[in-house]
Amino acid sequence: MIINCQCQFIVLDKRPYRESALICSGISPDYGKISFVIHGAQKLSEKSFPKADLFRELELEFSDDGKAKELYTAKNVEVLTSFDDIANEPRNFKMAGRIASFLLKNTQIDQPQLFVYGALRSVLANLANMDCGHEPWTLEQCAVVVKCAYLSDNGLLPEGQTEQQNEFLENLVSAGADNEPLPACSPQYWNILNNWLNSIIEFHHLKR
Repeated sequence: MIINCQCQFIVLDKRPYRESALICSGISPDYGKISFVIHGAQKLSEKSFPKADLFRELELEFSDDGKAKELYTAKNVEVLTSFDDIANEPRNFKMAGRIASFLLKNTQIDQPQLFVYGALRSVLANLANMDCGHEPWTLEQCAVVVKCAYLSDNGLLPEGQTEQQNEFLENLVSAGADNEPLPACSPQYWNILNNWLNSIIEFHHLKR
């Protein structure tokens, strides 16, 4: 049975398709990695602009026949949040690109990614220098937030050696998803944590 679905979606990659369409790939909280054909997305005029652009959060509709697949045809596309200002800072834009590549390479289709989606949205807001109600996260903190969220959502984040470490990781994942102030620790510890997460990623043979 075919049903009409609605979802939120962050664009992490876009490619031209036929005359005026785009194939946009990205992350949805409910469907994991997913791609949409968006017809007319390349058309430009004084009254319109390409809604489906890189690092934009969209809300759209599509028809689902219940068979897990990566590519759908989008309908009624609306922009929820634009993170376009990331492009104003080359270092931030490069970091956003690395995060996008990691998620697209490793996220499975039809597998919910609630923490990943929240973390991605939060990180893009910080990289775009939006007013988040707290000090902007550093690039290393952004990387740590996404890696922790991904490993947590996919059952790959190991427990800490102490209750204090477990509480820290839980607070980190939660704060990252909700764009709240991150747990306090020294810059050196963020570097140690990032290297530890990288070792877990390598252990599970994830692509980077």
